[in-house]
Amino acid sequence: MNGEFLKVLRDPVTSEQLAYILDGKREYLSTRTGPNYEIKNDIVCFLREEELTGNNARFRKLYDRLAPFYDLSTQVYARFKKQSVHDRLMEYLDELEIRDGDKVIEISVGTGSNLLCLTPNASYYGVDISFGMLNRCRKAMRKDGREVYLMQAEAERLPLADGAFDVVFSAGGFNFFNDRDKAISEMLRIAKSGSKLMISDETEKVRAKFEKSPVAKNFYRGQKKIEGPAGFVPDCCREVKYKEVCDGELYALTFRKP
Repeated sequence: MNGEFLKVLRDPVTSEQLAYILDGKREYLSTRTGPNYEIKNDIVCFLREEELTGNNARFRKLYDRLAPFYDLSTQVYARFKKQSVHDRLMEYLDELEIRDGDKVIEISVGTGSNLLCLTPNASYYGVDISFGMLNRCRKAMRKDGREVYLMQAEAERLPLADGAFDVVFSAGGFNFFNDRDKAISEMLRIAKSGSKLMISDETEKVRAKFEKSPVAKNFYRGQKKIEGPAGFVPDCCREVKYKEVCDGELYALTFRKP
C-alpha cells in the first residue's frame, strides 16, 4: 500500500491511525481496538453493508447495478444535449482551485469521469458507497495512466484525517446523502484551512422532470424537492456562491473553509 495514502487514512469510528497488514494474499487495515478493513482490488472497504440505512443503502445497490452502463448513459445524454461529456463536466469543474502537487478528493467519485478531466499534476483520492462504481473508476484511471486512491465509505463518516486535503469536492450524490449537514461537516473537516470546496448536483428542474419518467422514476422515487443547497453550508464559511450550469440542470455551490 502507498505510504502517503496510509498516512491520511483513519478509522471512521474511532479516528485512530490504521496499520497495513499483509497476511498471505489477504490485505487489510487494522487498529488496536477497532475492526479490520479489507482491501479488495486496491480499494479500501470501510463499509459494513448491514449498517447502511435509508438512501445510502438504497443507492449503494442501485449504483452497483448501474456501474457497467453509467459512462455510456452520460455520453448518450451529452450528445442529446449537443455537448461533449468533457465540456459539460467542466462547467462546474472549472470552479475548483487545483495547483500542481495538491491532494484532491472527490466524494461520490463514481466512475472517475470528473477526475479524468482534471490536471494530471495532482494526487487524487475518491470515496463512494458503491464498490461497482469504484472498480470502474480504478480501471478508467489506470487506462489513462493515472493513479487514484479509493475508499468505499459513507460521505457522512469519512475515514480520513483532519485537514489532509487541498481540494475537496462532490459532484453528483449530494442530493441523495442520508445527512447532508453531516456530509458537509465531514468535507470541511478533511479540508485544509482556506481551501475552496465545491458541491455540484442536479437542480429541482431535473428532479421534477424525471420524477414522472417511466425510465427514471424509480431513481427519483421518494426524493424530496431540491431547495437552497447553500442553506447546508455553515455560517462560518466564507465566499459562499451558488450558480446553475448546464442549462440549469446542475448547480455549482462553492465555499471556503475559514
